Amino acid sequence: MFGRVLWFSPVVFLLVLFLSVSAAQAASGRPQLQLTGEITQAENKALILQVGLSVPPIRFTCDASPVLMRRYLQSATLAARDALRAMGYFNAQIQTHLKQDPDCAIPTMDITPGPRVHIAAVDVVVTTSAGDDLTRQAFLRDYLKKARPAKDALLNQGVYVALRDGIMERVRGAGYLDAKWRRHELLVDPKTNTADIQLDLDAGSRYHIGKITIDQSIIKPLLAQNLVGAKTGDTYTTQTLVDMNQNLSSSQYFSDVRVRPQWDQRTAHQVPITIRTLPNEPRSYELRVGYGTDTGARFGGKITQRYVNRSGHSWKADLSLAQRKQTLGATYTMPKISDPLNQHYDLYEVFDREQDTGITTLSSTTGLRWVRNFNSWTSSLYSEYLVDRSQFGTNPAQTTGFWLFGARLGRQELNDPLFPTKGFVFSSGISTAAKPLLSSTSLLRAHVMLGGLYPVGKWVFKARTEVGGVVTPDFNSLPKSLRFFAGGDQSVRGYAYQSLGPTDSTGQVIGGQYLFTASAEVMHPVYGRDWWGAAFVDTGNAFDALNNIHLNTGAGVGIRWRSPVGMVRVDVAYPFDGDQRTPRLHLGIGAAF
Repeated sequence: MFGRVLWFSPVVFLLVLFLSVSAAQAASGRPQLQLTGEITQAENKALILQVGLSVPPIRFTCDASPVLMRRYLQSATLAARDALRAMGYFNAQIQTHLKQDPDCAIPTMDITPGPRVHIAAVDVVVTTSAGDDLTRQAFLRDYLKKARPAKDALLNQGVYVALRDGIMERVRGAGYLDAKWRRHELLVDPKTNTADIQLDLDAGSRYHIGKITIDQSIIKPLLAQNLVGAKTGDTYTTQTLVDMNQNLSSSQYFSDVRVRPQWDQRTAHQVPITIRTLPNEPRSYELRVGYGTDTGARFGGKITQRYVNRSGHSWKADLSLAQRKQTLGATYTMPKISDPLNQHYDLYEVFDREQDTGITTLSSTTGLRWVRNFNSWTSSLYSEYLVDRSQFGTNPAQTTGFWLFGARLGRQELNDPLFPTKGFVFSSGISTAAKPLLSSTSLLRAHVMLGGLYPVGKWVFKARTEVGGVVTPDFNSLPKSLRFFAGGDQSVRGYAYQSLGPTDSTGQVIGGQYLFTASAEVMHPVYGRDWWGAAFVDTGNAFDALNNIHLNTGAGVGIRWRSPVGMVRVDVAYPFDGDQRTPRLHLGIGAAF
């Protein structure tokens, strides 16, 4: 093995290709460095790369003097020894010579790496000026669990450097800007092939945010200050600066936001912050096209007026034209000046027309809602007036009105909003109306949906359940939008959209007072990272009585494509109940639950 030249090993040859000169260089008579010895063994691929990247390039030709070539070998030996030590080999043996060749002398290094150093101890001390131990704080404790080398682990100086720099980066990022090392050493004993890591950091005192100056003229200064999400006196951290930038950028008022801490002006452990902004275009336009089995082909557009006045008011108008449903809506939004990141008020108007499964509806909804975000939850209270004209099959059209008061609560945590593989979605709502308050009848309606994804290896398991109910003394007075239906792409696949539910004497589906659906699905990649296969089973129905529940079940397989605009879903489902038991195709875009 010691006498084997590197180019004779196909596996190793690929790893040290960078050590060979190009064809043009070879043609010009330039020699190439060769490695021999134990380092050429297959298990030493990382060492070959490390040495190859460290040795200096050969810049002389074959007619160079032997003295010049030996000087090169001396410098290459020093570089190779440093590279080996960086990987934990402190007892490597390196012998050099010029191998004679009829056309050109070949500089050669014969390397025996020897035993590798093991880590005997890792001591990390990080204290503040008050003597507090920062290694117990979450921001550093969690990092050390992952980055601290284990006892008896093989030495790699890159791991030591990453640990040292990572500690300093996180401590300064937590606001300890004056942190400095008392000691940072990697002590190696070549005789015992052991190493000790000793890191002792004086974090000093923590800094806080000083005066915040925002350069902008679009909105009121108080609104801009509250949009930042931080105030003078808050703890200074890198994450705080990132959050300040994101809060202002996502407000839609600015096209560019630059948050600049003024470190050179820091005094009394406070850092002034200067924020530069560029105003966004006041208006944006959006066009949409798509197709879904539930809605058919669809076309839509939206106009958004990002800011109307210095109070930050905005409005948007949205038009959606689909084969089965057409919607025109407008919303006027007013942020709460004292808490614009978490609270706003909406005035809205929505006109709907829908014709599907033998039901035709025309409706208008006018409302006011208060939206509040807290701890990743989104909640809203609303009051709206619904006017609906519905016709079920050949029955006479019926016009009803309801003054609804309600609340909604939801939360979504997904690892990827376009193609999630882990997380959950929760949404719920409750509404009520009273006949004496301008309503056709009294009612109490509730609806809850919960869905989740959980990965196990390359498999992703997905589940969803949905329940709902409405209590009213006159169910016949309820419009379609307040009744429950099942079936479709996001309900029970294998059945047409809203085709499941109680029927009238003519067989027309008219919806029910209660709803229950459940779904289980499994996904697995079938081609690369973008194409996935799926298998699923869905069950559920809408019904009028809790003591008379009949669930319709469907099952099938599908394909999921991670497209640039989100998940594209193609499913083929077979219905196990009903008169028409033929497979049904379901198409959709988006990570549906």
